[in-house]
Amino acid sequence: MDSILAVSDIESFTLDFFAGSGTTGHAVINLNREDGGRRKFILVEMADYFDTVLLPRLKKVTFTPEWKDGAPKRLATSAETERSPRMFKIVRLESYEDTLNNLELRRSKEQEDVLFSSEAQGPDGFREQYLLHYMLDVESRGSQSLLNIEAFDDPMAYQLKVKRPGSDESSLVTVDLIETFNWLLGLTVQHIAAPQVFNARFVRTSEGRLELEGGRLHQLAQGTWWFRTVEGTTPDGRKTLVIWHNLTDSIEQDNLVLDTWFTTQGYSSKDSEFDLIYVNGTNNLENLRLPDATWKVRLIEEDFKRLMFEDEEGI
Repeated sequence: MDSILAVSDIESFTLDFFAGSGTTGHAVINLNREDGGRRKFILVEMADYFDTVLLPRLKKVTFTPEWKDGAPKRLATSAETERSPRMFKIVRLESYEDTLNNLELRRSKEQEDVLFSSEAQGPDGFREQYLLHYMLDVESRGSQSLLNIEAFDDPMAYQLKVKRPGSDESSLVTVDLIETFNWLLGLTVQHIAAPQVFNARFVRTSEGRLELEGGRLHQLAQGTWWFRTVEGTTPDGRKTLVIWHNLTDSIEQDNLVLDTWFTTQGYSSKDSEFDLIYVNGTNNLENLRLPDATWKVRLIEEDFKRLMFEDEEGI
């Protein structure tokens, strides 16, 4: 605690790359309680005791500062409670083992026939070259750990098999694509909106054009379409809007619902405050831009994959 006090001020961040049992976080919490500081900490740890030791320790000391034999010696005072953390944010990185466990190799009947044909055999034959240089890249496409773009149709349901701490068993865990994309963009987030859910009814005009019945969406607690937005600023200073929404089997309906929602929210107006607008799924939002508006639309899937897998020279 004395070391942190000597090199920090009351608004500083303390970063510990080897957090161990959480001593650094514990010290920061105690310091804030003593002098009313607003210090924050970032702890990094890879061992199983993150879940068995570090996190329980921080939860306990947040509840009350003094413990003995696994029980609180006293409750926190009102001042200590006011100066205690309100929340912890836990970010888990995909491990090497998890990446391998989520690879799914798929080979078609036609590929199988070619690989096992007599012409493909031999030490320098096509089969050996394919297995050594191409198989993993070709047959693992679409695996969740390699960013399965098709699964972005429902961004809230993207899942990976993740190894449980202290166990060899894996379980399906829903990945927070929204948070992950914020990190990839380096976005300084100003606002994350609550999801909006809608239903819609459609009619065809005499010319065969699809329209919304009554020209409007119906916002409900449960519905077919949902939207969630993130507003922030990129590292180069561009004001950015990220639109996440689900897609159905009808591209025509999805685009009409997206266009109507986008216009209703006022994002298409010429005085829109955003420079960049990201959206998942194919769309025609740029057709809604007024002549003197300057915002540009980019696909989430394209930049998500680029930022995840391209090297620094390619970014």
